[in-house]
Amino acid sequence: MKVLLVLSVALVAVFARPPGPPYRARKGVYLAGYAGGKRHGFPALKPALDACNKNKDCAGVTFERVHKGKDKFTLRKGKTFKKSPTNEVSWLKLKPRGPTWPDMRPYRHGKGGYLAGYAGGKRHGFPALKPALDACNKTKDCGGVTYERVHKGKDKFTLRKGKTFKKSPTNEMSWVKA
Repeated sequence: MKVLLVLSVALVAVFARPPGPPYRARKGVYLAGYAGGKRHGFPALKPALDACNKNKDCAGVTFERVHKGKDKFTLRKGKTFKKSPTNEVSWLKLKPRGPTWPDMRPYRHGKGGYLAGYAGGKRHGFPALKPALDACNKTKDCGGVTYERVHKGKDKFTLRKGKTFKKSPTNEMSWVKA
């Protein structure tokens, strides 16, 4: 039984991935043009969004109400909503909010929390998560990285000494070494 539990946890860790980019849904509109120049239809929204996330030419998904087949969810390249004469529904891919999500192993993510104290005793900031994680891996007393939402500069990702998440009054996010 313990072996099965360990195997299950290992599989989840290997195959778990961060969510794709956010989408804005709107009724009564369509996105012009098919991604890749030809129609790619799906029977449900989730597989269409998953396929769109993997297709660099895809800017969103449109639900074609009047299409006769079951594959009504189509990958689209248009980046602006256009009024639909057939009351279609569309989902436009948005840029990710906040930091991007590189491979963060061996880090654990904590929303709404910060890690106390700066590594090395002073603030070391970075403009993106990946370089901050790389620097943390090379810094002896670095316990993780905190994204400082309210910091005025571009270097919002800071190396931190702490290893436990603390509740943040400014809704910071952190990644602690696992």
